[in-house]
Amino acid sequence: MKDKKQESFHVIPRVDVPDLSGKRSSVRIRRKPVRKSQVETWTVRPSIETPDQEEKIPEKKRKPLSVRAKRTIRRWIVVGVVTAAVAVSYLTITLQTYTGIEVVEQIQEARGGNSFYVRYGENILGCDADSVSLFNLEGKELWKESIQFQKPIMEVSRSSAAVAELRGNEIAVFGEDGLRGQIKTTLPIEKMAVSSQGITAVILENGGAPVIQCFDVSGNVLIEYKVSAATSGYPVDLALSPDGTKLLVSYMMTQNSEVDTQLAYYDFGNEHKDGDYRIGGGTYANQLMPTVFFNSEEQSVAVGDGGFVIYDGAEPKEKKKISIDKEIRSIAYNEEYLAFVLADEGSSGSELRFYDYSGDEVVSKEFEGDYSNMKIDDGQVILFDGESASIFTEGGIHRFEGTVGANIKDLFVLKGINKYLLMSDKGTQTVRLTK
Repeated sequence: MKDKKQESFHVIPRVDVPDLSGKRSSVRIRRKPVRKSQVETWTVRPSIETPDQEEKIPEKKRKPLSVRAKRTIRRWIVVGVVTAAVAVSYLTITLQTYTGIEVVEQIQEARGGNSFYVRYGENILGCDADSVSLFNLEGKELWKESIQFQKPIMEVSRSSAAVAELRGNEIAVFGEDGLRGQIKTTLPIEKMAVSSQGITAVILENGGAPVIQCFDVSGNVLIEYKVSAATSGYPVDLALSPDGTKLLVSYMMTQNSEVDTQLAYYDFGNEHKDGDYRIGGGTYANQLMPTVFFNSEEQSVAVGDGGFVIYDGAEPKEKKKISIDKEIRSIAYNEEYLAFVLADEGSSGSELRFYDYSGDEVVSKEFEGDYSNMKIDDGQVILFDGESASIFTEGGIHRFEGTVGANIKDLFVLKGINKYLLMSDKGTQTVRLTK
């Protein structure tokens, strides 16, 4: 055994290996990337940066997150304050009732004669005894056509308008670019309606045998119907569907000293072999319905002294009948709502009431005053008479009550806060509501 070398191990102290026996010592292992051909080695170093092993996220890494959080909170606070300020300003502007008018700009001088105006798409159509003109909301005249009507009446349907002499024999049909055609009748014109295509229907006065005629834009007679007032009643109003294929006529019938209404629908868009174009309607006892109109191609309304009735469908049938137990002073309508000014017998006050075309009441608002003119323009109900006006939103908010210092011919809503286009005997002006 002596000839064999004794096997032994010699431990060489490493000065670069730290003493890990200390209580507050910790280690951090970091792996150094090397090429694939090299041997991966590990280096162990003591960490003197971490005073407590339980803290896993260094202080320096938490601090930027805290700053970002504070910035986010400040940003949302600013947004909330600004939003609240805007909401308060909006409610302050929209919920209060204004009483004054401030003239912003004088656009045009006053038109002569008995002029009136109608909203025509994005523009305004003006009419007097000498001319019909179209101008935009900035007051710029787009075109002007000369006419000679002493008592002009006007009807508008989307892109077409018809102007006639009341109890005269001439009709002028206009489009967005000006005059489209002229029509002459052999009998005096009592009532008129126009479709968006320019087809015009009229009730012509002829004693006890009134005549209903329809014309195309060139003046050709499309339909002629001689009414026997003794058997069918007397036609008091008529309306054309926007496409001009359906005609609605309201007939007044008198029996046993009572007034009844007969509504009759005629379809001229399809061939009828039996020659009978009537496709629907109904009779309403003890009620006069002097106002009829189409709200869409297949929906129409008849308004009377006791309420209104809604018809619907390609072959119109009564959808809903609404009774109103108050006196109807004025009506106005657009594609969404039908508005009434109602009065209680013996009361000086009035009620503004809105219905949708499902027949549901959506707004009821009491107010003081009596106005002869009523319209719905751009979501607002405008009432005016002489120098006085009252304006409501479709939600029933009373926007304005006061005088404007001139005889009002019309008012239109403009874009912008409390801005309107005022037509009066002082001309055309841009005005703003004031307190």
